[in-house]
Amino acid sequence: MPHHRYRPAAAALAVLLATGALAAGTPATAAAATAPSTAPVPLTLPAPTGPLPVGTTTLHLVDPQRPDRWAPTPRPRELMAQLWYPAAACGGPAHRLAPWTGPAEQAHLEADYLGVAPGQLAWPTTRSRLDAPADRTSRHPVVLYSPGSRADRSFATLAAEDLASRGYAVAVLDHTFDAGEVAFPDGRLEVRNKPAVFAMTDEEIVAYRAADTRFVLDRLTELAAGGNPDAERRPLPPGLGAALDLTAVGVAGHSMGGATAVQTLHDDPRVLAGASLDGPVFGTVATDGLDRPLLLFGAADVRPVRDAMWDALWPRLSSWRRQLLLEGSGHGSFADLEVLLTAARPVLPWPADEVDHLLGTIDPARAVAAQRVYLAAFFDLHLRHRPTPLFTAPSPAHPEVRLVR
Repeated sequence: MPHHRYRPAAAALAVLLATGALAAGTPATAAAATAPSTAPVPLTLPAPTGPLPVGTTTLHLVDPQRPDRWAPTPRPRELMAQLWYPAAACGGPAHRLAPWTGPAEQAHLEADYLGVAPGQLAWPTTRSRLDAPADRTSRHPVVLYSPGSRADRSFATLAAEDLASRGYAVAVLDHTFDAGEVAFPDGRLEVRNKPAVFAMTDEEIVAYRAADTRFVLDRLTELAAGGNPDAERRPLPPGLGAALDLTAVGVAGHSMGGATAVQTLHDDPRVLAGASLDGPVFGTVATDGLDRPLLLFGAADVRPVRDAMWDALWPRLSSWRRQLLLEGSGHGSFADLEVLLTAARPVLPWPADEVDHLLGTIDPARAVAAQRVYLAAFFDLHLRHRPTPLFTAPSPAHPEVRLVR
């Protein structure tokens, strides 16, 4: 079956990230795995900028109606989703700060993706409290978030945590067997099954991922109605379901997650607005277009395939539409990689020029700040009906963001 594989950047590193070729066993990673360890390199995350404390929890979701086409053995489709939400005031040992990722995922990520030896990196904690009670003073708009191929849900922490601090409930999902590593409550670690994923066309991959996203929205609807959709019926944070406003739902995603977000917006009338962060366009949305608001936020590196896709989609968008460009950015700038890989460079066994191309030349703090402001402004405009000047004129506070059209 023919494929038109979307490659997020022309540089070799982007291809390696997309295909998983930067894996343990290559000469660079083999050297890193045996390198002597000194003090670990500390990794930190910028704090969320909103006024609200944030809680986070995970849901194990199983769809008995859908066989898993990517699983190595027959089974129903199952996902992990992480919710970030405004929390009631809390702190102390009862609700500790959540780690950026769990120990099993971390170990596999280091070996398979980064090529660093255990102990070379000191991974960060988030600013969010595990299973904290939800803020019940009002219901909060919901944003679904789809990471890119080979990316875990943790790669979207900076975006999700910040939106939650501004009053949103954000559900970031792992697309099991396309994500690099997904840990389940029973201790299983499921890793990417690249042959199964690549046996599909890009259009089929995006349709499959969009079905995952719609399924998560179904389960959030169950949660808001008072149910517990978790497969093990694990206790959920108090007030979580009552805090969700499912009359105001948006979707966002990075790379193939951006393609997933755009297709989900096309497929599901419950979703009112969508944002693609440097993602391609595949599937029926490419020909049908959209009648709901869409934000296209792109990296600065030259990408003729992405640009052609966006150009073809543009006249088929009949509602609000904007295209932004983040000056000095690379494809990886739209994930937590922008901050984490920059800090991890002293121990990364990757060619420096390829990391430069992935992350661009933009200052990581500036990149994160601009994305947070514009993503929140987009959903504030379309889910909360709060006007903003950010999409009509350049912002002196964020000169890195260019209004393309």
